[in-house]
Amino acid sequence: MLLEPRHEKFKDFLDPLLTAPGSKYSLVDQDPTVLQTYRDMVANGVFPHQTVLDAEDPKAQEPNNTLLVTGSLAWNPRLPGLGFDSMAKQLAYHFASAAWTNDLFHAYGMVRTLLWVQHDDFSGMIAQSINEMTKTNRLMQMLQDTTLFIQPERASRSTGRASSGREPQYEIEAIVRALKKGKENGMELPSHRRDHIHDFAEEVDQISNGTGVTSFQTIQDYLRTQQLAGRNPIGLLSPGLIEYYDFMRRVINVFPQVDLNDPTDAKGKRTKRPVPPDHPYKDDIRKFYRESTGMALTQRKKLLAASIADIGEAIYKLECKIVDMPDGPEKAAAMAELSELETQWKQGLDSQNANYAKVPATEIDDRLAIRSPPSPRLQSDSRPFEPLVMRKNEAWPQSRLALVSAEPFPRPVGGSPDFYEWARDFIFGLFAHPSDGINHALDKLQHGLSDIIKDCPSLKDPKKGGRLQMEHLRVRMLTSEMILELVEAYRTWPFKEPGSDSNQYFKYKHAGQTWIGQSADR
Repeated sequence: MLLEPRHEKFKDFLDPLLTAPGSKYSLVDQDPTVLQTYRDMVANGVFPHQTVLDAEDPKAQEPNNTLLVTGSLAWNPRLPGLGFDSMAKQLAYHFASAAWTNDLFHAYGMVRTLLWVQHDDFSGMIAQSINEMTKTNRLMQMLQDTTLFIQPERASRSTGRASSGREPQYEIEAIVRALKKGKENGMELPSHRRDHIHDFAEEVDQISNGTGVTSFQTIQDYLRTQQLAGRNPIGLLSPGLIEYYDFMRRVINVFPQVDLNDPTDAKGKRTKRPVPPDHPYKDDIRKFYRESTGMALTQRKKLLAASIADIGEAIYKLECKIVDMPDGPEKAAAMAELSELETQWKQGLDSQNANYAKVPATEIDDRLAIRSPPSPRLQSDSRPFEPLVMRKNEAWPQSRLALVSAEPFPRPVGGSPDFYEWARDFIFGLFAHPSDGINHALDKLQHGLSDIIKDCPSLKDPKKGGRLQMEHLRVRMLTSEMILELVEAYRTWPFKEPGSDSNQYFKYKHAGQTWIGQSADR
């Protein structure tokens, strides 16, 4: 069944399929960007071999492997959505959320989708770091198992809000794991479908004795060496740092006698070094010396953040031991050690520059998201293989495309069809503060709401991703199980604010509106 509203434009491609002898293709000339199109196709019996199931029927939440939705959500230029910055994100979100309510093509049971998208347009829908675990990503990860089959070549590392926030050592660690899983599953990347980062990952695998785990300093030294050797670590180092090392490489190759190493000592004090007045690169070298001071300062700040994250990781490991300890002197000593580590953690955070105040927490969360139970925390890190690499010139017009597979998860056992609305609304409110500890975030949601933590056992179970101290369990680290427990606990909590017993309360509250009753038909 071909869904395409512009038959005349694509006539040369569609007609051979529709008019071939014995063809089983049919064309529906409707707009695929309008959700009602899919409801009309179901209502009009476009799929005569499919059976519409009641949403209350348990079979409605089983996979329907007799139907596959595939196609392209790639527009050039990007097509804006309604409430989303792109139509691709909007449709993917609605396709996913419709599974729990058996809406759209999920009326026949839960259906898998296999869709082409613009990678740069869609990448934010699949969290690549714990820093990207926003409300929409959290919902998507609860609703479906998303796997990237094909990805584009690496692009320059973004900065600011456009960046995933993940440091290169964790990105490479995740790739090392994916390459190993792929080999175990007989899905090794062919040579023409690899990128430079896969070579880096295999070398880091050797450096780390097969673990993929490296320190900030180790990976920075390694990437610096690669850039100076002419192997560009694009996407791993910032464009500014790559340009900085590239200049260093060019000067060293032409004037090996010039010393371009870090002109600062261990305390950050700059060492003045004269440049010969007749040197052909004198202006560039002097500029390089000036820039190197700033580069070195940035690296030292990141190194400090990594050392503070080491304390955070030590706190986590000690918490895991304490949970299983019986009361007694040994547990008391461990608690005293934990208190001392807490003091060091807070002192470390206080020592950070304001721009780096949240970096240690993000770094420790990225570590635990990859390594601690339930591991890994992100679907992108649990991928069963490394995606094939597609080149820009393999699409017309030239584009950075990705092929995304999505298989819906059934709604929670015992959950009614409207449970999605409750979960979505609760996540909408809770993820307004994704970097807060769960106790603080709940109290910001409603006064005293952290009281429900006691009714959510997974929050304090290290084997399920929990923590002994709730301020260290940040909202973005919550698992699906934790969120479901919290939603159920909230629904039965007797101290809710007046008027808040609604599955759209937080949505309207954060929009600055007051919930007064039934909503309009969405």
